[in-house]
Amino acid sequence: MAAELLVPIESLRREYVPGRDLTDELDRLARHYKASTLVVLRRVYDAKLLSSQRYRTAYRRELARVLELSGARASGGNFYNTQPIRVSKRFARALIGETLEGNTLHKEAFRLLGFKKISAFEELGHRLGIA
Repeated sequence: MAAELLVPIESLRREYVPGRDLTDELDRLARHYKASTLVVLRRVYDAKLLSSQRYRTAYRRELARVLELSGARASGGNFYNTQPIRVSKRFARALIGETLEGNTLHKEAFRLLGFKKISAFEELGHRLGIA
């Protein structure tokens, strides 16, 4: 539900230009929707505008690019500082809020945020001023 609020599928289908360089298109759409490029990439995949194979390849490249731009290293850094950049603070806040209100299952929130432990979810919520 939070992802649909950030990047509505129908709007994305109208905005997405398939012939453009994917990185440039992700940057453009991220500015348009005020969301991270990784969230936009996931929504492009959810809209069935990319194949599974292309999505996985693009996700690995985009994650490396985001980490490089943020100055974080893939082998270190502070998880709680990097995570909001990876998924966008706006998305993380919305998803955590929706989950705490009972509108999204914890299992789905964990999948979208890449968490396995409730303690990580709670700590990110605390750091973002939600929990």
